[in-house]
Amino acid sequence: MKNSKNIFFSLTAFAIIFAVGSAFAQSCPMCKESMTAAGAKLSEGFYDSIMSMFILPISLIGGGTLFVMKSTWVKQHPGSEDLSTWSVAKEMLKERRNRK
Repeated sequence: MKNSKNIFFSLTAFAIIFAVGSAFAQSCPMCKESMTAAGAKLSEGFYDSIMSMFILPISLIGGGTLFVMKSTWVKQHPGSEDLSTWSVAKEMLKERRNRK
């Protein structure tokens, strides 16, 4: 059972990495034309703006997920209200490792 989970997650990770790699290889024709005409400086600007558009939603989703996980764990463990976020994360990981 554990081996089949590892295989499933490995295949899923490989599929995601493959899909992301092929998505970065594509570009719109207008962007391609403007970047080849203007040079390297404009392409760096495009790269920076695209990366900033990726980072913001990912950080918001990650922060929201962390908040929900922390608040749920604190509700299940009443004596842990005074712990910091990192302490709660460490305790959650210890708990998950001991479950296996």
